[in-house]
Amino acid sequence: MPDGFDMSIHISTERGEVVVEQQKAGGVTTHKHITPQDLCDCFLTSRYDDECHATGLLPEGCIAVVIEKKYVFYFMRYPELYADITYFGTEYRDFPLPRLVFGFKYMPQEGKVAGCRVCVVKDGKLTPDTPTYRYPFSNVHGNNSICTGNNALPIYRDPSRLHTLMGYLLRLPNNNDLYCRDNNRLHAEYRDLLEQMKGKTPSHYYTDVLVEDGGTLKDFLNGR
Repeated sequence: MPDGFDMSIHISTERGEVVVEQQKAGGVTTHKHITPQDLCDCFLTSRYDDECHATGLLPEGCIAVVIEKKYVFYFMRYPELYADITYFGTEYRDFPLPRLVFGFKYMPQEGKVAGCRVCVVKDGKLTPDTPTYRYPFSNVHGNNSICTGNNALPIYRDPSRLHTLMGYLLRLPNNNDLYCRDNNRLHAEYRDLLEQMKGKTPSHYYTDVLVEDGGTLKDFLNGR
């Protein structure tokens, strides 16, 4: 700001007005009305930020990271297309899975995971426009958040180990909580879906089972 140039900002909360008062050399005072949005834009564009936010070693399969003041959001593609799962005491070994992407809301100070999400994506190279599908199994809400019930999540002092949480969640016992027949094209009950899909290849999900949800991977990443 040039020498001899002072500025005052007056904000009227009742009228929603912002008045900029400029006092120049020689006693000249000018007033200018600006919008609250103009004031916000001025602050944001003039902010100087030289902070460096290092991620450290990322978990295996990590495809995106979002760093906020309290949380770090890690998004990972599950590398396997098979897992050992249980449903009401019945174990399904090497059960086929569609391609899954998990999102974890991580608290770095505490080493805790405050929230877990999962979505089904089209198999292949991931892009922001990769289509997503309804999760065909149980324990997942319509907003993709995972219900872990009374199961305590592990503590991760080293966030590079977060990729192991994906397998941990898949191994949790399954029941009918949050299961919906409309989330699969077969309109099958959960037991019937498991019986029909055991022994199949993961590609059968995309030809016979999955229902598109109208979203994309970008929507999932932004929905944290």
